Amino acid sequence: MVTNTECQDAGRKSPAGVALVLALLPAMIGLIAVIAPRSAQAGEPARSPSRTAVPGVGGLIALRPDGSVFATVSGGMVRQWNTATGRWFGKPVSGLGGTVHAIEFSSDGRQLAVADDGGVSLWDPATGQPAGPPLTGHVGPVRSVVFSSTGRMATAGDDGTVRLWDPVTGRLLHTATGRPGGVRSVVFSRDGRRLAAAGTDNTVRLWEADTLRPVGETLTVRPGPVNAISFSPDGRLLAVSGGNDVVRFWSPATGEPAGAPIVAGSGPVYALTFSRGRKLLATSSGGDHTVRLWNTVTRSPAGAPLVGHTAPVRALRFGPNGRLLATGSDDGTVRLWDTDTGIPEGAPLTGHRGQVWSLRITRDGGRLITAGADDRVRLWSIPPRNPAGAGRPGRPPARSWSQAGAQHEQAAADEFR
Repeated sequence: MVTNTECQDAGRKSPAGVALVLALLPAMIGLIAVIAPRSAQAGEPARSPSRTAVPGVGGLIALRPDGSVFATVSGGMVRQWNTATGRWFGKPVSGLGGTVHAIEFSSDGRQLAVADDGGVSLWDPATGQPAGPPLTGHVGPVRSVVFSSTGRMATAGDDGTVRLWDPVTGRLLHTATGRPGGVRSVVFSRDGRRLAAAGTDNTVRLWEADTLRPVGETLTVRPGPVNAISFSPDGRLLAVSGGNDVVRFWSPATGEPAGAPIVAGSGPVYALTFSRGRKLLATSSGGDHTVRLWNTVTRSPAGAPLVGHTAPVRALRFGPNGRLLATGSDDGTVRLWDTDTGIPEGAPLTGHRGQVWSLRITRDGGRLITAGADDRVRLWSIPPRNPAGAGRPGRPPARSWSQAGAQHEQAAADEFR
């Protein structure tokens, strides 16, 4: 489930600067150090140890908007974790209705939505208690839940409906029906004005987010399935990819095609994402396992393909300012890239035993969270890129440590819809 008016830095212009950065980076980004827990004081609950990996099934990650907490699913419960330490945070959410398909924090972080086989429920993350009765209406599993920046919540599932809710009161506001199949995912534009949904019938539909009034005609993706949909940060583009190598763009304002499509290398395009800080779009090429960067204004490549993965890339995420891109692949690795130069930042991040399905980067760019087929969610530290006295933005040498049983091992690794 992005060039730019910014000046290129001195390191990109100077071969010596690039060489210096490459010499410094490989040991830099690593698993967060494991810290022994202090003893609990009288009357204080015992604290869990810091962790570099936590349980998490289905590749599901929900990151609280402030970046301080993330949630995963395991053992039939939703658990929360401190992003700085990897320790348990708050109370687990239990009593769910079967397999969990999606979890999401509200935009203010005060609610946690869980979509499962039994429907949708809202929870208080601080207490682990329900924040009202279950939201009824869907028939069958609910596959997707998302909050808007304006305080609305949308859900979609196997019954082919998309539903809009007031999450504070739990009141159903509007329902969109008419799909012959289920709905796999829904996404709001960043300004909360538009809502898009990808269906199992190889279509994408677009609505006004306040009313669920359709915008334009249904968008058919040929060949299917719909692999990825994403709004640009300014809300002016909706990008869609399917079963081939073409990424198409529509205007969220009108539902009409918005300029020429791009051919993103050897398809299918399994993932795409826009950069918030720059006019860049990243796409994955399933045929040749590369990732490509595109100037969204000119629709031209913003550099050479990013080469290194040995299997399809299914997860992409930019850092906050768009200068760092994280990629997760079926080869079990995560890689970090400098989007100015296309150069890998350090060695591949290893640890997952199987496909990497999802990534998150915290708002301050200091933590990367990854999840995949091995039912583990890993937490990685990303040091600042501008250490004092370092000249060109880079990362100073440092050790990183991971825990293996009761022993610590030095790790030479770096580590995130």
